[in-house]
Amino acid sequence: MTTDALFHWVVLQRDIPNSELKAGDRAVIVDCLPATTKQPEPGYTLEIFQQGETLDVVSVPQSWVRLLPEVWGEPGTSAIEAS
Repeated sequence: MTTDALFHWVVLQRDIPNSELKAGDRAVIVDCLPATTKQPEPGYTLEIFQQGETLDVVSVPQSWVRLLPEVWGEPGTSAIEAS
């Protein structure tokens, strides 16, 4: 599995079950997860921020997010937060 996506911002494409996170919220990829027998699709562990504070950390299949070109920590990306 490639780790090229690490620390990229993503947009959630669907609501996260058992969480207050909704489609349209933004997050940062903090880990890439391989497919398993129970979860055949590779996934990501995401950290969701608001005003510099962590709101939640969740793991989701890759198809649940849309990768954005911005990378966490690069100049000009500090204003990107959970919606």
